[in-house]
Amino acid sequence: MMIDIAVVIPLVVAAFAGLFMRDNEHKAKYVALGGSVASLAIALAMLFNVLPGPPVQTFQWFTIANIAFNITTSTLPLNMLLLMIVAVMTPLVFIYSIGFMEIPSEQPRFYFEMCIFAAAMMLFAISYSFITMFIAWEMLGITSYLLIGFWYRKDNAPTAARKAITTILIGDILMLMGILLIGVVYHSFDFQVVLATPVQTASVVALLLILLGAFTKSAQFPFHEWLSDAMEGPTPVSAFLHSSTMVKAGVFLIALLLPLYESAGLLPLILAIGLISAIIGASNAITERHIKKILAYSTIEDLGLMFVALGLNALPAAMLLFFVQTFYKALLFFGAGSLMKANAEEEDIYKLCCSTKNKLVFYTTAIAAVSIAGIFPLSGFFGKGAVESAAMGNIAVYAMLLVVEFATSIYIFRWLFIPMRKSYDDSIITKLSYGAIPKSMTAPAVVLAGAVISASLLYQSVISYITPLGAAAQGSAPISLADAIIANVLALAGLCTAYYIYRLGHRRFIANPNKNLFAAMYNSTIVNAAYLRIVRSVGAVAAALSALDFAFDASIYALGTAFTKAGYLARRMVNGQVNSYALAFVVGFAALLFVVFVIGIA
Repeated sequence: MMIDIAVVIPLVVAAFAGLFMRDNEHKAKYVALGGSVASLAIALAMLFNVLPGPPVQTFQWFTIANIAFNITTSTLPLNMLLLMIVAVMTPLVFIYSIGFMEIPSEQPRFYFEMCIFAAAMMLFAISYSFITMFIAWEMLGITSYLLIGFWYRKDNAPTAARKAITTILIGDILMLMGILLIGVVYHSFDFQVVLATPVQTASVVALLLILLGAFTKSAQFPFHEWLSDAMEGPTPVSAFLHSSTMVKAGVFLIALLLPLYESAGLLPLILAIGLISAIIGASNAITERHIKKILAYSTIEDLGLMFVALGLNALPAAMLLFFVQTFYKALLFFGAGSLMKANAEEEDIYKLCCSTKNKLVFYTTAIAAVSIAGIFPLSGFFGKGAVESAAMGNIAVYAMLLVVEFATSIYIFRWLFIPMRKSYDDSIITKLSYGAIPKSMTAPAVVLAGAVISASLLYQSVISYITPLGAAAQGSAPISLADAIIANVLALAGLCTAYYIYRLGHRRFIANPNKNLFAAMYNSTIVNAAYLRIVRSVGAVAAALSALDFAFDASIYALGTAFTKAGYLARRMVNGQVNSYALAFVVGFAALLFVVFVIGIA
């Protein structure tokens, strides 16, 4: 029996139990919360070896042509790191959702989808074969589609869900092709077999296809635009999606297979795409007005930085940022949800009003902002500092990371300062009602704020836990003193710049935030226009092929009709009259002579 699978069972049971609680809809949230707590308890038991078992467990499913399709799970350090992140975040998100989801009739469906989503991510975390991983991968895609389009009565939610699933399915198809090619080359889908076998030419193609699938899942250029549109989903979904679940799946998969990508020479590609994505994410975040889309673009940036670290073969640095980003990103989304709830679900930061009266909301959100800006001593400093220090050997990459660091500080404090500016245009500020924020929404924020602070203290512990992974872990994740000073100076400079422009509310800077330079920096419009052009081009090719198909079909039909009519005419000649037969003989004989003598001579 596979003990590892037990971690997902409580969530699956809770999902179906809550879905059918039609007479007690308000209790679905408690069933879901109970399932998440049970999964957390099992994950902790696995972490501390209370549930004994081998590090890698395999269930033989079926075999085709000597290729085994196995369900393989693992409790190796990298797997357990992701499992614990998901297991800890799930109950916190569910507690937050208790105050956020107020409509009883919507709760069974919401918690059913969230439980299956969390179970899929936990299964993905412990996966150690392409078969197990792909099952969880597809479950994540389906449930994310349902959750992004949860408010299906809204105009934009179904469109955003379709955009997300369409983009992700492109990567899924490419990944499936890569996985099948892996099976042909290695005659196995288990990671331990694949990692132990030298890379071949065909496997390089397979790894490239899998990498493209990872880029789509983790919203990397050029597949990144679906993530900002995914903000149409409920805020707890956004917090879960961006902090610990689906968008990190691509990063985690490449981290698991990093030795193969190093051998295949694909690390420069990973580095380039990660760097482009980080720059694009920061550029869009600094000009966006939607409170959650700013955070979505910051997630694209964070994920890009993780890929940069992987491209530099600095696995500990990538996983350290992977770890600390969980807490500050979830906390930022919790703060955004509380602020929206206090402002009648307003989403434009220029129309929001933030007050320091509710200290739990304000200070926890401020802690998250300071952490993502990379300011010492919070955990974001250690995560981003490790990536920057890993890049110090490449001056061009390091310089671009410093620019991203400065931009991050500006946009996150812009995000924080604009709603709390002293005075800009009082007529557009919605009246604040912090009393509307339930305690179930503030309590998880306090826990996460503590995690953001304490994660910095766990810096060396996380590195020590990750480092014994073998050849992929090149040393630890040292942070250069010079880089720490430079990064903090830039982050503080960004804070001061944002304070001067947005907190003090100088009209000449913020009156038209999306014009001129801002319009140039907001490249989301250009990327979506490129998407549209590609779709139209593909549509034009499809229309041409369809027209060719119809023309070919019409020609075949016309030819068949002609032969049918000729057959009818020939049949009319079979009438029993000798004169008709004699005429047919003469005509046929004349045609034969024409073919033999005239055409033959020519």
